[in-house]
Amino acid sequence: MRTNKLDAVIRVTGLALLGLMLAGCAKPAPENAPMPPSEPPANAAPTEVPAPGTPEPAPAPAPDAPPPTEPSTVPKPAASQEPAVESMLAAIPSAKMSVAVDLHYSFDGAVLPNQPVIVHLAAVPRVGGANLKVSVQESPGLQLATAPLNVQKTSALGVYRQQFSLTKLATDSKAVSVLVIMQVGEDSGFGYFTIPLDGGTIPQKRESVKQR
Repeated sequence: MRTNKLDAVIRVTGLALLGLMLAGCAKPAPENAPMPPSEPPANAAPTEVPAPGTPEPAPAPAPDAPPPTEPSTVPKPAASQEPAVESMLAAIPSAKMSVAVDLHYSFDGAVLPNQPVIVHLAAVPRVGGANLKVSVQESPGLQLATAPLNVQKTSALGVYRQQFSLTKLATDSKAVSVLVIMQVGEDSGFGYFTIPLDGGTIPQKRESVKQR
């Protein structure tokens, strides 16, 4: 009799434990509660929302971007036009010449007192040579802005040009002198040429060039 009661208690206890286990499995797992939205810091600047239809600002250029190029308003000087040798005047050679070079000249304008003018020179060797030097000589009453012309090797077909600025300060200044030196072989010849400031030439018989 006691055995039957004990079996009944065990059976009831097992059924109760099984019911508890089934109830625990059927209970849904707790869901994660949503995180509350984070609040911006107190010192953060408010974000401005542009009004509808407002164009977006252009992006700022990079710090190392070069500045935009602007057209220059300063005109560039034009390259000087050298006159043709055929249109230039022949400089007057001295009575005695030992250099096989012809010298031609041309003015950009009239030679007026206290007015600078550009003088173009063209040295034309009659034979090939070396160490050609053309130098304008200083003269009282004339203000010159010039540098000597130096050519190491010359050709009989070459034209060697030079230009300088001349200002006539004294009214009695009539001409400017130019020294020309050139070496032919082992000999060196030289000669002085005269350039009249009135732009004209004086007929003069030239002696034949003698090679020393």
